[in-house]
Amino acid sequence: TALEAAQARHRRGHLARPRGGRLSRFIVVGGGVAGLAAATRLAEAGREVVLLESTAAAGGRARSFVDRTTGDAIDNGQHALMGCYDELLGFLTRIGTRGSLWESELAIPLCDPFLADAGARTAEIRAPRLPAPLHFGAALLRYRHLSPGERLSALWAGDRLVRRFSRPATPDTTVAEALSSLRQSARARRALWDPLVSATLNADPERASARLLAAVVGRALLASREGSRFLLPALPLSELTVEPARKFLESRGGALRTRAAAAGLRIEGGRATGVAVGGDVVDAEAVVLAVPPAALRRLGVPGVDPDPSLERATPIVSVTLWLDRDPGGPPFLGLLGCETQWLFQVDRIHGGRRDASAGHRVACVRSGGEAWGDVPRSEIAETVVREVRRVLPGASDAVVRHHLVVTEHAATLSPEPALQALRPGVRTAL
Repeated sequence: TALEAAQARHRRGHLARPRGGRLSRFIVVGGGVAGLAAATRLAEAGREVVLLESTAAAGGRARSFVDRTTGDAIDNGQHALMGCYDELLGFLTRIGTRGSLWESELAIPLCDPFLADAGARTAEIRAPRLPAPLHFGAALLRYRHLSPGERLSALWAGDRLVRRFSRPATPDTTVAEALSSLRQSARARRALWDPLVSATLNADPERASARLLAAVVGRALLASREGSRFLLPALPLSELTVEPARKFLESRGGALRTRAAAAGLRIEGGRATGVAVGGDVVDAEAVVLAVPPAALRRLGVPGVDPDPSLERATPIVSVTLWLDRDPGGPPFLGLLGCETQWLFQVDRIHGGRRDASAGHRVACVRSGGEAWGDVPRSEIAETVVREVRRVLPGASDAVVRHHLVVTEHAATLSPEPALQALRPGVRTAL
């Protein structure tokens, strides 16, 4: 095997060394956000770190690339954050890009373009300046897409959801089943729960875990005002995370190596002491594996055998439109009853840092994108353009100069209830 060949070279004295000739002390395998965060945290703690990424560019499922037609840096999908993402925000603080986020208090505009009254089509879930959880309660009580009775019922259901499904002894179920047991109306599901589930769990309520939704409601909406803040990247994702992390590692004697696929681990005395890469073994004092389940299975680590069902993933489809004008409307907008679920005014969120002569960019997102799996990209784009023109005031006569459809086929692990208990912990027997 590749590992055995590399170990043979190691025994003959050929060791892979990072720049400067020093043996690496810690190796992190996988250059997605988790691997970048782990590597920079270790470097911050004074360790020598080599971060190995198998592809040509780090970033994993949160990266950017250059569109060939316009030359713009485009994210592989619009990512949204919340103030309760403590570890991720700590990572951005560590590498110096925490200030490169567009931020707002909890204020989420949702548009129902099918309402007869045009003036009532957009309503906000907007939190007043009250302490948690009163801020979210007050936001729901003023949400005009629900009747007063449905608002009170939704408040009660959110509290019951957290209390009931946060307890380990309570059997998990789907969000749809949980909401039915909590007597949520069809309108409440369409105008409140469905957008929340799609945005945070990337799946339809019929497939998503009620326990995961309870964690979202409890941590993101009820725990603190700061935790419910809404944050969006104001830089392309690779500029926000990958390049600053690379510089952080290099400034502390570490390295980020791309096109460096790990073939296996060297195990000695119950410890991981090296990683086979490109025909050599890179020595290590310890190893962190920050890779998806399928890649973890390929490494064949003794005692680490993730269930194959954990390889089931859910896609996200993103469509970027270049319009000949600013279409107006809020910086981001949720759509009710549409195939497109969220719109983001990228250039406004990025603070106008680019030359807009190529067009004003609107990023459009559909979570749980299996329904578009076999649909031609041209048809997807036509659907998105039609819906954007329906909900943004200045888009009806706008010219679409360019569009780009990107499908991240394995955007997130599937949030099915049955899979959550199968997810492994972070420590192994090694």
